[in-house]
Amino acid sequence: MKPGADLRFGQELRRERIAREITLEEISAATKISLRLLTALEESDLKRLPAPAFTRGFIRSYAQHIGIDPDEKICAYLAELNGSDGPAPMIAPGRRRFWRGRGTTAGMLVGGVTMLLLVLGLIVRPQRHAAVRLDKPTPAREAKAVDLKNVTVSSDPPPVVRQPEVVPAAASPQDGTGPAVISLVLEFDQDSWTKIEGTEGTLFTGLIRKGEVKRFETRGSFRISLGNAGGVRATVNGQAIQSLGRAGQVVRDVPIPAPAVRG
Repeated sequence: MKPGADLRFGQELRRERIAREITLEEISAATKISLRLLTALEESDLKRLPAPAFTRGFIRSYAQHIGIDPDEKICAYLAELNGSDGPAPMIAPGRRRFWRGRGTTAGMLVGGVTMLLLVLGLIVRPQRHAAVRLDKPTPAREAKAVDLKNVTVSSDPPPVVRQPEVVPAAASPQDGTGPAVISLVLEFDQDSWTKIEGTEGTLFTGLIRKGEVKRFETRGSFRISLGNAGGVRATVNGQAIQSLGRAGQVVRDVPIPAPAVRG
């Protein structure tokens, strides 16, 4: 998706967020950035935004959460910021050459003094560079026998040590008491914003990078939402499932049911 040529940096952020059907409340909860600042970002309101060092961090967290390139949006913000502040002050060529020459001379002086100190150190203390003498091994101490005095042998039977009880796994459909636990493995060939929901509720929300592998477990079924469906491969209980979508396609609430049990 190419950003529009006439859009400001905040409008580009808002367009990408809406395309992925992500709310400002979700971004605020995940990044801990207030809704007031997120709104100022999307409106490109430079007067309401904090110092550039903080604003760059906000833009990076926002972009990473929705699954877009943060550096591109930060560059767009800086370009707009520099355009509003006016050109940077120029330094006179003569003064620039003056300071450049003084810096070069100072560097040569520091280098010369350092070399002189190194040479003097080698002359005054040559023993520092002598071979390291190996220390003699310390002889091992002999173990002394322990004399047990006034010790009586008890005739009571030895205490019984209880083994920890093993809690059995939750019942599966084979015994008819509930849905089985299913395992979902996601392999990411490209970056993608991801939301995984199970029977217990939301299991994960956020950006997952290329090359990562995530494993989730739940009872019954999953619901998956992806910002880049073509960049993700899914496996359920060791069996690969069909493609979840095309590269760059946004999918929401795709059901991943438990496989049927054969008798």
